[in-house]
Amino acid sequence: MAGWRGRLGASLWGFYYNVPPERHPDLDVAARTVLGLDSSLGLEVWASKTLDAPAASGAEMDRLAAVCEQASFVTVHVRGVYWHWDPVDLRDEIDFAGRLNAEILVLHPICFGLSDRGDRMDVPEIRRIADCAERRGVMLAVENMRDSVWLLDRVIDEVGDNPATSNVGVCIDIGHAHRSRDAGTGQDIVSNYLDRYAAQLVHLHLHGNHGDRDEHLVPGQGTVDWSLVLATLDRIGFQGSAVLESHQAGVDPETGIDRGLKFLEEQLQ
Repeated sequence: MAGWRGRLGASLWGFYYNVPPERHPDLDVAARTVLGLDSSLGLEVWASKTLDAPAASGAEMDRLAAVCEQASFVTVHVRGVYWHWDPVDLRDEIDFAGRLNAEILVLHPICFGLSDRGDRMDVPEIRRIADCAERRGVMLAVENMRDSVWLLDRVIDEVGDNPATSNVGVCIDIGHAHRSRDAGTGQDIVSNYLDRYAAQLVHLHLHGNHGDRDEHLVPGQGTVDWSLVLATLDRIGFQGSAVLESHQAGVDPETGIDRGLKFLEEQLQ
């Protein structure tokens, strides 16, 4: 199918997820490996190699920043140790993203204090944080988890529905949407998520699963209807960034990225 042509990149997380620490490459090495596969790719970076490790610093950070200058775009995913509401921690991640000239910082809803329906957001402080990010050239993007319509709707309703003015957009994770049951049935769920948040959509995570577990399979594996996903993206006119976020068991990250890129190219022909 012809159609959607977004900006593609790859997450570095596959180099570290379920990989023994002694086999962890430096972040700049992982980033250089991705760009060695395709120099036109963007990068999605985590500040650390495990969910609870300290952020990269010193010489490694300098080397990572140098590699990121060669990428077509850079986004940052908030690291696991900051999966909670803390304005200081969010500002730390914004500083990290700004150091890499990243355009987007992807957050989980819990980073805004949203986990249960009774939770209340500190909207004035969130707006101050969003303003801080805007000054660094970074947009905040809240990622859907499983069954996240109510979470994303709360952010849009209370913080603002226009990313151009609020500096807060939405990242739709295709795999998470495929596991959801709150936006329709069957293959329509993912396209319904994309349609619902078309006006706020600034970023995508691309990976597959079979609808039950968060498997992070290479696109083309699992039961996501990718032709429908790509057709929906074309129809809503999405031209933002999208990163492959697969860390499929038994598939090394280079192979996973290469297979994912080839699959998407075939779908778009």
